[in-house]
Amino acid sequence: MSTPLRDFTGRLLARHGALVEYDDDGLVAVAPPALASLLEIADYQRLTFGSRTAAERDTLGVDYDSPLVGRFERLMGELGHAAVVSPPHLPLKRIDPAAALNEAITVANGVVRDCRAEPGDARYVGFFVEYELLADERVSGMIEIWVNLTMRSAPRFAGLTEILLANSSAEGAQAGDAITAVADAWTPGARLAKRAVEHRLQDTLDSLRRRRQRDFIRLQDYYGAIDDEIRQRVRRARAKLDDRAVKAEVSRLEATASTYRDRIAELVDRYRARIHLRPIAALVCTLTVHRITARFHRRSTSRAVTVAWNPIDRSIEPPCCEACGTAAPTVVLCDDRVHLLCMGCHTACLTCGRAYCRACHARCPRRHEADTPLAAPQRL
Repeated sequence: MSTPLRDFTGRLLARHGALVEYDDDGLVAVAPPALASLLEIADYQRLTFGSRTAAERDTLGVDYDSPLVGRFERLMGELGHAAVVSPPHLPLKRIDPAAALNEAITVANGVVRDCRAEPGDARYVGFFVEYELLADERVSGMIEIWVNLTMRSAPRFAGLTEILLANSSAEGAQAGDAITAVADAWTPGARLAKRAVEHRLQDTLDSLRRRRQRDFIRLQDYYGAIDDEIRQRVRRARAKLDDRAVKAEVSRLEATASTYRDRIAELVDRYRARIHLRPIAALVCTLTVHRITARFHRRSTSRAVTVAWNPIDRSIEPPCCEACGTAAPTVVLCDDRVHLLCMGCHTACLTCGRAYCRACHARCPRRHEADTPLAAPQRL
């Protein structure tokens, strides 16, 4: 049975001079001595990728966690990290542009009119992004993110990579065009990748927060009890007019507060979460889509917006928020320039309560009073 890992391994070995023959769930490779030495395998090596594991003699079982897959990096350093490919022809079906748009995109505070559709080409860039969460435990993996560079939207492609890799024809674009497309697409792609990774790691991050809160409450209860006991001693010493005892207990109180702050700092550092993203490869392709142009109205202002209906997932792609760049299937229109915003980028100011557009303004456009009340000092 063919698997992506088996096909990739066979192509990689053949590219570097090995003779490869496939069987049901694996392959046999006759590798040049230099290649075999680099990958630390035998010159004649059987690899299996299915249920028949390496129980057989001289057979090496391979999965994504195998040391051999890690050693593939020695061969891939010289290869390019972006490829321009041509997808198979996918016919466009006839659609009702207004119905398709209203089904895919919810406009929270405006209306959409004058929808029309016409076929056209759109440039897509797909990123394979490696992520790593570093906290009190390490979690890593890889995600796939696609960007419609022409319409600045976020398609939800399922299976496009398999379709593209199954098609061996090249698109014939200049290498410089691919580099420019990848560079332009990475700005929204990085934001989409960050949001996708946060969603995938939500359970892990929630567990981290619960454990941090649990340890914080324990520290607070422990040092709070010590603080209360020392304050009682201070009150008793003051009642006896024992200045020496008061001074000693106040010194203990300050030392307890200092230790508490140090322990809290250690707790914050222990549960600090750092997420690293690293794009490792990109695919560039051009698809024929329905370009749907509509006029979005907000009060007395309107604006023409173009979105794409693609033949892969057969729906309109949600536009990217024009403030934060994340996918926005539900959009809010700003009052001034009819920017398309996600719900989080058109929220109320924490000071005055007025909602404002984060694409138009980096901060609330209203003037606020400079004086704010100081927070009262808190006890342990």
